[in-house]
Amino acid sequence: MKTLLEVLQSGTAYLAGRGVENPRLIMEQLMSHVLKCPRLQLYIRFETLLSEPELVGLRAGIKRLGVGEPLQYVIGDTEFMGRRFKTDKRALIPRPDTESLITCVLGCEPLWKIEKPAIVDVGTGSGCVAISLALAKPVAGYTAVDASEAALGLARENAAFNGVGAAIHFKTGNLLEGFESGSLDAVVANLPYITTSDCCALPRHIREHEPMSALDGGADGLDLIKRLVEQAVSVLRSGGWIFLEIGFDQSVSVVEWLTRNSFSGIRVNKDLGNRDRVVLGCR
Repeated sequence: MKTLLEVLQSGTAYLAGRGVENPRLIMEQLMSHVLKCPRLQLYIRFETLLSEPELVGLRAGIKRLGVGEPLQYVIGDTEFMGRRFKTDKRALIPRPDTESLITCVLGCEPLWKIEKPAIVDVGTGSGCVAISLALAKPVAGYTAVDASEAALGLARENAAFNGVGAAIHFKTGNLLEGFESGSLDAVVANLPYITTSDCCALPRHIREHEPMSALDGGADGLDLIKRLVEQAVSVLRSGGWIFLEIGFDQSVSVVEWLTRNSFSGIRVNKDLGNRDRVVLGCR
């Protein structure tokens, strides 16, 4: 038998030796999950002897972390907008930057003056955007689109877990293809925006484990975003809105593209790190 402290120290050393960033914090978070206790409680349980099932669970998690698998995939969920979302290799892990996209949509007063706005979340992935919006504003009609059937499966599971499974229509599709002209009030998207060259330099836990199709935005990072904007011109009703999460250095290019495609009232919103993160415009 081993004590909690012994496992914490040996696990931290193992992860550090394999180049895992912040190995002590990662190890504490894994232990908190496996032992089902708040992380800070670990410090008052250092002398606790761990059971064999607990040791087996920790060893399995440490092994996965040691080959670079993200903690969120190992423990199976993450927090986003104050809710829990299931996470696995079917979709990108929800990140805090994307909360800025949700906040931007919720703060668009003209959109919410419509009795039941038709809103599409393009490239829904884990479903975190559509689900968060449906929880905050259940009055709207939501459709979540993704080209990946596997990602849509995860999004459906997350919607059911968060109690909005019946509030969102899930659709397999390529961006806005199949939507009728003038049928939508808002298009919301967190599409791939990392350049192909930068994808090669991503940290190992991202590069080797998260779906590259949800990261690689082409030579300038804007391939899909530009195509979406072109489609949104016809699919949005007059006065409809588009909300785009972008890379911190892409706002000038995206604003220019929206302007060229007849959008007005264009604004750039920043994330919590004071970096350009969301561009919105009105059709």
